[in-house]
Formats: sequence, structure tokens, C-alpha cells
Amino acid sequence: MNKGVTIILALIGFVAILSIAAIYMKPFETGKSKTVLSVGSQTFDVEIADSTSSRMQGLSGKNSLGEKEGLLFVFPSPGNYGFWMKDMNFPIDIVWINNSKVIGFSENLQPEPNKSVFALSVYYPPGSVDQVLEINAGAVAKYDLKIGDAVNLQN
Repeated sequence: MNKGVTIILALIGFVAILSIAAIYMKPFETGKSKTVLSVGSQTFDVEIADSTSSRMQGLSGKNSLGEKEGLLFVFPSPGNYGFWMKDMNFPIDIVWINNSKVIGFSENLQPEPNKSVFALSVYYPPGSVDQVLEINAGAVAKYDLKIGDAVNLQN
């Protein structure tokens, strides 16, 4: 292989590595517009994670959420999506949602800062979900959220 082709291939590889690193290391974007989500009689200001990269980033690297803030993961089709606490700095509750109804909760999930990525706990919904809401730990109990609560995204 000639030297010019080798340099071009090395540059392409370098750009690919930088692109992947940018996805994983990008801080949580606080400049996104927020949307209001109602769960039962409660409302939350949420950011939407509806792309592959925003779902991969999640709340990783963020220091906290406001009192009634959250991150709503929106999936293109229902599935049994697993969640972990990679690079999380605070505990959360997860609200599992399918067809605009709450189907379950995973509460008071703690960050696991000293575990390798391969040893992190993975949390799964009790059934297929098309949306997942991450909120502050204790919010499910504090706001008396229930299985069967209606979930509505206000546009």
C-alpha cells in the first residue's frame, strides 16, 4: 500500500474514533427545549431522548435533575429495553410506559461508580415498553404514581 493511501486510511480511522468518542463523552445538553409530560395527576418538565445517540447518552454525566424534571426515552417500537446507571451521578426512579400507560417502576436505582461497564446492573421493564421516564429517586412514592396511570406528552 502506498504512503498516501495509508495516511488517508489513518485519517478516516481517527475521525471515526473522534465521532464515537463525541457520542459517548458529550455532556447532557441542557439547552434543549423542555416539554411537559403528565403522569396521572402529576406533571414533569422533560427532555426527550428519541434518537439513538440521545438514548445512549441518557442522564450520564449530568449532576442532578430539578424537582419535577425528567428524561423521557421514546423508542420507535415497543421492546424489552434494558437500562443501566453508566456514568450516573445521582439515584433515579424509572417509570416504564407502554401505549401511554404506566406498566411498572424501578425505584431508587443507585449509581455504581466503582463497577466496570461489564459489571453494572441492568434494569428491565416488566413488559414491552415504548417510552421510559427517568426521574429523581423517590419521586414515584412522593407523587403517588401508580401502575395504570395515563401518560400524556403535551406539545
